[in-house]
Amino acid sequence: MQLIPTTAAPDVRRPSPDERVYAAIYEAIQEHRLEPGLKLREVELTTLFMVSRTSVRTALLRLSHKGILDITPNRGATVAKPTAEDCRQILESRLAVEGMVVEVLARATDPAVVKSLRAHVRSQQRAFKSGKVEEGHRLAIAFHRLLARHCGNRVLSRLLDDLLARMPLVILTHGRPRASGQATEADHIDLVEAIAAGQVVRAKRILARHLKALQGELDLDRRASQASLSQVLRASTGTSAKPEPLRRQTHR
Repeated sequence: MQLIPTTAAPDVRRPSPDERVYAAIYEAIQEHRLEPGLKLREVELTTLFMVSRTSVRTALLRLSHKGILDITPNRGATVAKPTAEDCRQILESRLAVEGMVVEVLARATDPAVVKSLRAHVRSQQRAFKSGKVEEGHRLAIAFHRLLARHCGNRVLSRLLDDLLARMPLVILTHGRPRASGQATEADHIDLVEAIAAGQVVRAKRILARHLKALQGELDLDRRASQASLSQVLRASTGTSAKPEPLRRQTHR
């Protein structure tokens, strides 16, 4: 497991042992370095971080409350693997919560906020144009967190942050490869300009279009298709022999 953070945070205060474990696992999931369904073993984590099991369990419990880990009695913790219905509900919730964020921003347009959003979108554009696709997509997610922070509503910001934290797992489980971020860039530019113009209805319409396009990029029928194919192949063999267990494949 690649859990050691790739970038060091400013040393404001020394984090507690459970905070170190929490931050490392959270960052690894957000950076697509831990795959959905991966088991996180307490013994391995205590050795890796040189902390107690209590600290590890505290961190894992916090991450499960965030919705990015699943904890099952007697089986331990695994990286969450959202179902197709989970994905639909996450996106529906994003539309509701982020729609409110966008409305707040558009109703009280702040030139400083607009300047910040435009600067962020330009950074996103530069990343994609220079071929840094992963950085571009990271900035694309960060754009939505920036919207929440600027709206000034801490409750909305926290709700949206929790939903965005689950998006890497949605993409890893059901996403199709994306070569560029042109469509994302265009939506973000349009959204910022709608906010700048105080156009609430237009801003919410652009957001809805953006999230609908994102859902269209997801293969939400993937698991159902595999199960159906498996049934067809077993029927075609004409045998009732016990099938060989399927081995878990790793997709990167």
